[in-house]
Order: sequence, then C-alpha cells, then structure tokens
Amino acid sequence: MRKLTKIVTLLTVIASCTFAQSDNVEKVDISKLDRTMGLHQAQKRTFKNKAEFQHQQQRKEAHKKQQKQAPQKKAAPHYPQDKRITYRQREYSDRYRYDDRYDYDREYSRPHYRHRPHARPHKHPKRGWILAYKYDRAGFYDRDGFHYGYFNRYGYMFEGEFYRYDRYYRYRDRVRGRGLFDRYYYRPTRWKYYGFCR
Repeated sequence: MRKLTKIVTLLTVIASCTFAQSDNVEKVDISKLDRTMGLHQAQKRTFKNKAEFQHQQQRKEAHKKQQKQAPQKKAAPHYPQDKRITYRQREYSDRYRYDDRYDYDREYSRPHYRHRPHARPHKHPKRGWILAYKYDRAGFYDRDGFHYGYFNRYGYMFEGEFYRYDRYYRYRDRVRGRGLFDRYYYRPTRWKYYGFCR
C-alpha cells in the first residue's frame, strides 16, 4: 500500500511540474513574439470590410492554385564521375520522391474543411475577459468565424497575418475583445479555462 501511495504522489508531482512547464513555455513564446513582432513586421491592412477581405483571400487561393498547376522547368541532369555518389543520390531522391507522393495523396485525396466556430457577440466587454486578453494575450473567434490571435502594442494577428492598428481598430479594441468588422465583443477561445462557464 505504501509503495502504491508513493507512486501515486510521484505521478501527481510529475504531472503538476509538466503543467507548470507548459504554462511557462507559453509565456516564453509570448516574450519571444514581443521581441520579434515589432512595428516593421506589422503590415497596413488594405481591406475596409468583410467582403473586401474575403475577396482578397479568394484571389490569394486562386493564385496559389495557379502556381501549383503551372508546369515547372526541369533542371539539367547532373552526372558525377564517382559511381558511389550517383547510387547514393538515386537512393536519396527515390526515398524522398516516395515521401512526397505519400504526402500528396494524404493531403489532397479528400477535401479538408476548416473548423470555424461561431462565437456569440456581446454588446459590452466583461472585466474578466479584459484581464485574459491583456495578460495572457488570449485569442478569440468572432461570429463570422475569423480568428484573432497574438497581439502587442504594435499590432494584432488576424487570420494568420500581423496587422498594425489604425483609427478603425485600436489597441484598446483588441484588449476588450472587439471584432474587426463590427462593434461587438467576444469572450476568449479558452473561456472554460478562465472560468467563464454558465
């Protein structure tokens, strides 16, 4: 029995340490982003409303598809003098060609649907949300399913891009959890973690 209790206590200590380490890692990541993401990395947004943003996203996706479909020029074959090198090169290229084919089949054989949770908008921000946004840089989704991630004094992450603040969307708006295309406020993504349960 004593051995069992010792093992259980040891496991709980290890689990608590790992959780503490994961929290520290998140803080370290935020401090790294603070150092790297400055005013020079923040780009000016070129869209004014949701329709313009969606139009730009569609154009980017169409451009990516066009680039993938365009035929690429093959480089001239290189024939080294040493036969052992050619064998190694052939073995290396065959292995990676197989991996590429496998990744291609796995990625494009079935359609991928992006999960976009639709958040409930609120007319007024709540104090707990502001604390979560200000100190933990919590991300959130708006009612259209757009994701707002990390932010600092210079800018904010919106759908994977780092934009600078402007007169229509300020630092104060981001700290309160306001959406970019409307005047509503949204709770953090991990709202259960922060205790905002019903």
